[in-house]
Amino acid sequence: MPINRSKEAGQLHILILHQYFAINDSSPGRRFFEIGRRLVKQGHQVTVITANFELGLPLGQRKIGLLQQDGMAIVTFNLGCSREMKPGQRRRISSDFARQAYRQGRRLPHPDLVLASSPPPALAWSAWKLSSFYRVPLVIEIREIDSSFIDSRNSLLKNIVFPVRRNTLKAYCRAESIIVGGPEMAETAAQITGPAKEITILPDELDFEDLYQGFSKILTAIQPRTVKD
Repeated sequence: MPINRSKEAGQLHILILHQYFAINDSSPGRRFFEIGRRLVKQGHQVTVITANFELGLPLGQRKIGLLQQDGMAIVTFNLGCSREMKPGQRRRISSDFARQAYRQGRRLPHPDLVLASSPPPALAWSAWKLSSFYRVPLVIEIREIDSSFIDSRNSLLKNIVFPVRRNTLKAYCRAESIIVGGPEMAETAAQITGPAKEITILPDELDFEDLYQGFSKILTAIQPRTVKD
């Protein structure tokens, strides 16, 4: 699916979905912050939907917060995340975040590209639904892949039993491009999505400028087209 260019020449609206989006932390969530702020410097519009896990905004009893940072509009959900939560609690909150991200994403100005990070697995599906709703390309960063995904790809029974797994696989396969952190992950992703999928390796140890340059190549590879009124 080609990028839907904004009417002002060359400008794009990028919608970022990342449950653990971070600004000053050294966590993986900062990668998308550094990509986003550089996109803004290039004249693009960036909107982020995230949870308050890494940002740590003083939201109190408010369910949602808004933040302007380095030219980005950041929408954050107050889901009560903590590092001490059990895996089952994290999965429930991640599913809740994915649902809210999808609903909020449909209320925002029309994006030209959806960029998402998975896990959580449910967020990949929400990102794909948003890209389909707006008819724009989807780029997914995959940081972890459950090994059972490979076995599930051609197993009807497992896909029926585990709908989240089925939907996540569908999102991975339908994304325009996949970002991974290394060759081993790239090989695993290719087993799931097929050899024709565009997979880009952007290692965690890349400095932020090289990271952005790698992402820029992905944008360039997605053929642009003109908006139709």
